[in-house]
Formats: sequence, structure tokens, C-alpha cells
Amino acid sequence: RHLYSPLSSHREALVVSCCSCCCCGRNIQTKQAIVYKPSTSSQPPTLTIMGNTSSAGGKTLTPEQKDIKYLGDRVPFGDAELIHVYRAYQTLRTRSKDESVSFITDMGVATASLSSIEEAEERLMLFQAIEHKILPPNFGNTLYKKCLLRKQDRSGYDEHGDNGNAAVGQSIDISTEDEYTRLARLEAFFDGLAKCGRRGNKASLEILIACCKLQEKPPSAAAATNDNDTYMMPNYSGSSSSSKDQTYVDPAEFVDMGYRIGLATAFLKAAAEDDDMSLFIPSPDASQSPELKAFAMSLRQCATKRNQRMVRSVTPSTDLVEFVTNEDIMEWAEATAPMFAATLSTFFYSLLFPGRPAPPSRSSFDYPQIPSESTFFLKASSPLLFSFGCMSVSLGGEFYRLYTSAADGLSFNRLQNSLLGYGGPTLIIIQSGDSVFGAYTASPWKESKDYYGNSDCFLYQMLPLTAVYRPTNSNTKFMYCNSHARSKGYDQQAHGIGFGGTTDQPRLFIAETFDDCCASNRDLMFETGRLLSDKFDTDHFEIDNLEVWGVGGTDVVQDALGARDRQRDIRAANIRKARKVDKAAFLDDLRSGLIESKAFAHRQQIRGRDDACVDPDDPQNYLHPGEKQSL
Repeated sequence: RHLYSPLSSHREALVVSCCSCCCCGRNIQTKQAIVYKPSTSSQPPTLTIMGNTSSAGGKTLTPEQKDIKYLGDRVPFGDAELIHVYRAYQTLRTRSKDESVSFITDMGVATASLSSIEEAEERLMLFQAIEHKILPPNFGNTLYKKCLLRKQDRSGYDEHGDNGNAAVGQSIDISTEDEYTRLARLEAFFDGLAKCGRRGNKASLEILIACCKLQEKPPSAAAATNDNDTYMMPNYSGSSSSSKDQTYVDPAEFVDMGYRIGLATAFLKAAAEDDDMSLFIPSPDASQSPELKAFAMSLRQCATKRNQRMVRSVTPSTDLVEFVTNEDIMEWAEATAPMFAATLSTFFYSLLFPGRPAPPSRSSFDYPQIPSESTFFLKASSPLLFSFGCMSVSLGGEFYRLYTSAADGLSFNRLQNSLLGYGGPTLIIIQSGDSVFGAYTASPWKESKDYYGNSDCFLYQMLPLTAVYRPTNSNTKFMYCNSHARSKGYDQQAHGIGFGGTTDQPRLFIAETFDDCCASNRDLMFETGRLLSDKFDTDHFEIDNLEVWGVGGTDVVQDALGARDRQRDIRAANIRKARKVDKAAFLDDLRSGLIESKAFAHRQQIRGRDDACVDPDDPQNYLHPGEKQSL
């Protein structure tokens, strides 16, 4: 970006900014050369912008306006956002040694101090609690050093202070920096902030990888490149895949970092809504929880499969890799945890713009919340909730419990009654032995002999290994709900709830009797993989616990419950209407024999007897001869 002229002492930078025409959508490029002229006096060097004008309406721009204009062509922030963060950045640069705490805390206080002193004091306590109780040690200072500074600059935050968050003052002397250095540092800082949430998931994942402790190349990776029995597949993607340039990190550390950042976002959200913030403080042994281990194991498994594709060995390795690379993490995040990168972007949005709701166009990570008791989610900070929240944007926010076997019992009528008519996405969680698995679907449930649904669904395994099996084609044969009462058993199909497979044998099937449930490894609808653990010898399982949750957030759940209530009201009205009959028409049906009854059977029995007189027109109808003579 920066060009140095060998024929002059001036330093020039050629800037190319791209935009699109609002009328035709055509891409337009504008170029401007910024020339930094050295000064022989004590005054700072002058800045000349060539190409676009440096003034608006003939007025000279202030230094802040020049910097905002300079950044506006380089980072994806709006003007109001740039001004807000720029002023917080200037506050951060001018802090003294005694005022500095840590980068996260200092930045949170600086952005809040632009509004009020009281809010800044409250944010000081919040971010100190976040850094000491939730985030990994020294996370913010490491991010500041590796991602927001130039390589030749040294961070002013000590990496070995108390709790990893102490500061030793400014290492950057802003009083002696020239204009070129100042702008370079300004651009590096804002470019790093943009990578934390404005340049896509890949940039955010690279920031998280940079904050992890780098590991040495595993011996197996070095041996694979020299193995005579292996074949290295050529790289057609255009990206560098050389093992010499790879960065190796511990998958357990990477997953634990994302989990703690997700809890930090929930902590800040609870503080803004005056909820109980202590619910989102992780337990001391959270990093060793089976759920996070299973999540990290899925990353190792993805990396192992990727290595097997890249290196075709005569004897495939059955051992999972110990450390993972950037490419492994990118592939894993896309397939298994598409919302993992959003934890960082959501946290930084809350850090930089306190009190401002995120725009609807941006996918934010909303830590799942459970207002009801659950067999699977024992507390609000459950790592299992974090794993679900990373799988889909619809699995964030508030959950609503529709059914639980612990309270409702293993009753298919109650299970079906909780699902039919519910107009929102649902999450089914099943526990059988050491396996936790299930299905997610966004389509409303209905009773049918045929499959239905859309591709916004997947099967999953959570324990002992986390895996997500998404649809492999655009077919509509995804979900199935068919009870015995619908067809009286004449359809010769499986009766229960199923996903994938066929109507005779779904891939994941919850039988109506709960006795013949099965979960197979493959079908034509979803990706291949195990739903049950290796301890199961067959595809059949017994249900220990079963829960169904309505998901998608508070608004989606409320709309779905309203749709279910309306359908229940329609069903109840039809039943009441069927119970109301016309008494006169009902009596005529009885007399005509349309409705079988013995009430008028004597009329047929006395016909032809000599002592009987049956006159249909006579209101007394039946009389003995003696009675008739007396009348």
C-alpha cells in the first residue's frame, strides 16, 4: 500500500477505494495519492490529499475529520461508528501509566466515558469481572499486541502482571512520532478492530487463532511430507498449503476461548437488561467438561479427515491429530460451528458500542437461555448450550420447553400433542446410555404419511463426540410424523417420528411405542456419520431421556406458540360442533333406522298380530282393540 519514491525524500501512499454506483451497481474505483512532506522545523509534516478534495464546502478539515476521512476509505465502519471509536482510541492513547488497567477494560471504559462518567465507572467494574472471572488470562492484552499493533511496535501492557492484566505504561511515545507513523498506527489499530467482526468469519477466526498459544509442528506432520508411501494432493484452491507456513494450535484451548468469549457476551447482555449476571460465570473446571472435550474432539476429527484427503497413505491413520491448523479450523467452523466466529464479533460490538443493539443484518451470537428445568442443561452456563448455539443462528436466544420425558413421561400422545401445530423451529434431544444426539428442524410439524420439510435441518451427535450431519441434497424428505391412529395401521408404514431414510425405515426414528427406536449411520438425505457411540453394537437404542425445545429466540417462540394455540382452538371448536345435533333430525334418523337402535324395534315385532292396531297417522299409534272400542 505504501510506496517510497527513491528520487525524493517524500513518502507517498497510493490509496484505492472501491464503491458501487447506486443506480446501476457498477463498481467504481477512485485513486488518491497521499504525500507526506518532511518538515525541517519543529512543526509536524504536512499532509496533502491528491485526487479527492480535502475540504468540504471550502472549509478546512479539522485533524479529526482528516483522520475519519482517511479511515473511511479503509475500514468497514460507518461515519458515526468511526467517530465514536476514534475518540475512544484517542482517549486510550493519552492514558497515563497509573490509569491503565488492561486493553479490554481500558477500551470498555473509554467507549462508555463518551456518554457519562457514571456509565464509565459501571463498565470498569463489569470488564474487570469479565477479565478475572470469564475470559482466558491475558486474552485482551494478547489480542491488542498481536492484532492491533504494528509488528515493530511494543505493547504497553505487561504480559506477566497480576492475573495477566496489569499494565506498565505506554511503550509508544506519541510525542515523538511523525505524521506517517501516527497514521500507520491508526490504520493498524482500526484494521485489527475490523478483523474482529467486520471482515467476515474467516478474519475473526484468524484473530482467535492468533490469541492462542502457538504449538510446534507435530512430528507426524513432518514425517508425512517425507513418507514414500504417501501422495500429496495438488492444491487447486490458490491458497498456500505448505506445511512450513502452517500455524498449529491446541483445539481444546481454541474451543475453550470461544466458549468463554460467548459467556462474556451473555454477561454483558444480562448487565444491560438488569438480569442475573452471575449465571454466566463458568465453573473452575469448565474447561475439562465432557461437552467442551467433545467439541474439541470434533475439531481434531475434522483435521484428521482433512489430512487423510490431502495425504493419501497406504495405511490410513486411525489416531486423531493433536494440534490443528488454520485451514482445519476454517473447514470445521463452516461444517460444524458456523456461529463460532460470531462470538468474537458480538463481544467486540458490545465493547465498542455499549447500549446500541446490533443491526438485524449482522448475525450475532446469542448465548442460548433456558427458563425451565432440564435434564441436559443443568445451569445457564452449560457448555452444551454453547455447542448448540454455535451450530445454527436459530439455536441462539431463549429456548422454550415443549416436552420432557422427566415430567411428561414417555407418552407419544403428549409428545405429538406438543409438536403438532407448533409453527417454529424445534430441537429434539435424546439420551441413550453415554450418547446424546437428536435432530433440529425449522419446519412446522404436521401429521402425514409422507415426508416433508426443508433443508434448514440437520442431525447431530453431542456426546461422546460432537458431529453435525447436514442435508446432502435439495430433496424434501427430511422429517416424518405418522401415528397409528391416523391410518389404523393399514398403511404398512413406520408409526412414530422420523428423520431421513424411508417411510419403512427412517434413519433416526422414535417409535410410537418407544420400544423399537433406531439411529443408523447413513441414508440418502443427510451426511454419513454415527449418531450412537461405539459402545452400541446395533442401530437400536432405548430412550433414557427425551426433551423437545422450541428455539429461535423469544419472538419466534411466541409466534410459534400462538400458531399452536390457534390450531388447538380450531380442533376444539370442531369437536364441540360435532357434539351438537338437531334433536328432531336425530329422532327421524332413529325412526327411519338410519341409526341402529332398539327404541322402535317393537313396531316390527307386533306387525301382523291380530290383537294389535298400528296406525302411523294416529298420535297414540299403538292401541289394543279393547282400548280402541272404548274411544
